[in-house]
Amino acid sequence: MGESALPVAYGVPIAAATAFDDNVVPTAPPDLRTATTINGGRSSRVLLPARSQHIEPLPESVFQTLAEQGFTRGLAEALCQNKIAFPLKIWIVDNSGSMNHHDGHRFIATKRREDIRLVECSRWAEMQQTVDYHAQMAALLQSPTVFRLLNDPGRLCGPQQFSIAETENLSHDLAVAQSTILNTSPSGVTPLTEHLQEIRQNIQDLLPQLRQDGSKVVVVIATDGTPTDTQGIQSATTEREFVAALKGLEGLPVWVVVRLCTDDETVVRYWNDLDGQLELSLEVLDDFVSEAEEVHEHNKWLNYGLPLHRMREMGFHHRLFDLLDERPLSKDELRDFCRILLGEGKMDGVPDPQAHWDDFVSAISAIVQKESKQWNPISKRVEPWIDIKRLKRDYGKGLLRYLW
Repeated sequence: MGESALPVAYGVPIAAATAFDDNVVPTAPPDLRTATTINGGRSSRVLLPARSQHIEPLPESVFQTLAEQGFTRGLAEALCQNKIAFPLKIWIVDNSGSMNHHDGHRFIATKRREDIRLVECSRWAEMQQTVDYHAQMAALLQSPTVFRLLNDPGRLCGPQQFSIAETENLSHDLAVAQSTILNTSPSGVTPLTEHLQEIRQNIQDLLPQLRQDGSKVVVVIATDGTPTDTQGIQSATTEREFVAALKGLEGLPVWVVVRLCTDDETVVRYWNDLDGQLELSLEVLDDFVSEAEEVHEHNKWLNYGLPLHRMREMGFHHRLFDLLDERPLSKDELRDFCRILLGEGKMDGVPDPQAHWDDFVSAISAIVQKESKQWNPISKRVEPWIDIKRLKRDYGKGLLRYLW
């Protein structure tokens, strides 16, 4: 985190957006309510904005800032809709001692704004950059987000829990978040179970309002390892307790994202196997390049740009995003994904790919040419969002498997 301007998608810091100009007074979400009280020295409060009958659209300056980060208009609009469906995000941030291991990856800015460079770093440096990005994004979108460090960082570093969009002073919230994550050094153990139990109670307290509004809470577990108890002991008992804590979220209106900060195959396999044991909406994410490789395996026509990965990290939930790294999209799913990526307005009038494939491709090609190019983590070049030649090859005549 040593650069003066932390790269977000293209090296433009969100904190420099119009929303934080001295002449603009940011407004907090309406009617914030405290769900629980201060507990045991660590604030376990979570906030839920009351659902307004008239959802105020974000100012155009926010959309412009997102565009500078590489977001299409469609992705920016999808983020705004997701904010309504998921009015609260809670992050568990692993700052245990193992985060000192040096197999992380972070982005650095280059002279070319549209270029991205990945460098090796500690897992903690990767985590710092990830948390800083999502704190900035939460402030930009005025989206209530709570960050809980696994271990107390100490009074000189900052609070163990900090939040964005809890007060009307978004700039202050962001400053506390950035200062805390910058000054914190990883140490201690991985008591994930304790935090999940507290978060479950938080969500239980919010349950009547969540069900009334038809909304959900995003829970992001950003970690590099497997759970231990408060003494750092990992055993069959601690694993059973952790699985029980996760199962405690089953049936609640939550979407769980596990963001892994490690190349350790044992840890990756642990979380992927755990996903299959739970009746829980859960997605396991690796780092940007690893996820891009998984998406490329099934949908080679898509340039898995960094904005897509950041959206998945922050808990953007849509079944098509879940399918990208699992199997090829059908033609109908391809059309629906293009609606999200490019925006409903631009897709208005685009022919149905099932009936008029060539016309569909021509229309998509014309739209994509007008979009900013993205750094492709597979080719390591700046390229369009969609590879039209590859699209034609993968979905051309005779490939009936895409007609499901």
